[in-house]
Amino acid sequence: MSDQTRQSKPSWLFIIAGAILMLAGAISLLPAAANIVGPDAAPGDFGEEAPPVRPTVTPLPRPGQVIPAPLLLPDSSAQNSAEPATPSDAGSTLRPARTGAAPTRIVIPAINLDAPVEVTGWHTVNGVSQWDVPDHFAAGWLKTSALLGQPGNTVLTGHHNIAGEVFRYLVKLKPGDEIEMYANGQLFLYKVTTRRILAERDQPEAVRLENAKWMEPTQDERVTLITCWPYTSNTHRVIIVAKPFDPEHGNARGQIQ
Repeated sequence: MSDQTRQSKPSWLFIIAGAILMLAGAISLLPAAANIVGPDAAPGDFGEEAPPVRPTVTPLPRPGQVIPAPLLLPDSSAQNSAEPATPSDAGSTLRPARTGAAPTRIVIPAINLDAPVEVTGWHTVNGVSQWDVPDHFAAGWLKTSALLGQPGNTVLTGHHNIAGEVFRYLVKLKPGDEIEMYANGQLFLYKVTTRRILAERDQPEAVRLENAKWMEPTQDERVTLITCWPYTSNTHRVIIVAKPFDPEHGNARGQIQ
């Protein structure tokens, strides 16, 4: 081996060692790169799983009323179909009178939201029941869900990328964010405890029925807000759950049963 070859060998070793170190460094950065999120990247879920459904007795429809309430989550990504539809009857559930009040306004300071709340029912298109969603800047209270101030699940839905975009920034809510619900001036306070982003479009019916558990009756008192996500494709549903909050004691008034 010549002297020149012996002198160049360490240089090649240094080059190879340097390349290995650079490769190792690049690999170490991969997790950080994976955490880089775009505008449609889903934030992490937090909070409880879907609550167990509270056993209920299905009320009988009134004579001539045979349209059941929809079993799946509302689709807030599109306006109601222009096809002939059959509106539901506001009194069709024949549920007993309850104390409490229907929500009329929702305020969420963390996302600068202050919007009216309207009572919404459902309609049918080609024999399929679909929840209505207000076609303007307003949230819709599903009329079969709980009244404010009572045990149960008070469910609201709203558009996020059309018709006023009332729930556009719902996905940004974090644990502890406050939600103010009003019923004709009476204030009910809640704090966010759960956020779920669920694949919905083109999913098997079993998956969609599992997703729909979030709007079922519950033992505890809660508010559930529902919209579509992401802004450009609406393939998922955003579920926000908030529990009653007592500002005098600094904690939730209700617990999961």
